[in-house]
Amino acid sequence: KERVQQIAQAALVLIAESGLRRFTTAAIAARVGITDGTIFRHFKNKEEIVLAAMDRLEETMFTEAFPSEGDPLHRLEMFFRRRAKLLGEQASVGRLLFSEQLSNAAGEEGLAKVKSWRARNMQFVGECLQGLQGSDWPEGLEASDIAVVIQGSLLTFAFQRTMSETAEIDLDLRVNRAWQTIERLLKS
Repeated sequence: KERVQQIAQAALVLIAESGLRRFTTAAIAARVGITDGTIFRHFKNKEEIVLAAMDRLEETMFTEAFPSEGDPLHRLEMFFRRRAKLLGEQASVGRLLFSEQLSNAAGEEGLAKVKSWRARNMQFVGECLQGLQGSDWPEGLEASDIAVVIQGSLLTFAFQRTMSETAEIDLDLRVNRAWQTIERLLKS
């Protein structure tokens, strides 16, 4: 079980860093410190490796992802802050989430997983935004438009390292500013 997780994690990092072109069993084996033949004691093929890597990614993304305590604004804020921090700290996670690499490598099952992840995120955001609508909701503002703004902000965190001229980014400051902007929009 531990070896399977090591292989899956190595595959996840390798795909994120190098893309599918360099996703080979030899490269995975080198990262784990085993021979590439050993990998196939644990997995039938590369697609199965990618699906295991996707399971690891799902675990990282969705453990405590959707707060259940508090009002909708607080729940949305906690979700946004956690997700932005994850994407900002682990850029490879974001690049994989917002690309088609994983689903291309894992076939139909992989594509279904990625679609379900995106749907789960958008459903949670939508539910929070629906809970906010009422007398204080800004006139002319659609919940679906705010959901796109939130998704776009998270996308920025996923790609911040490649978009930034400096390697050092104060992630907490960026997360705070992004949330404050979204909150101002919701309270305008």
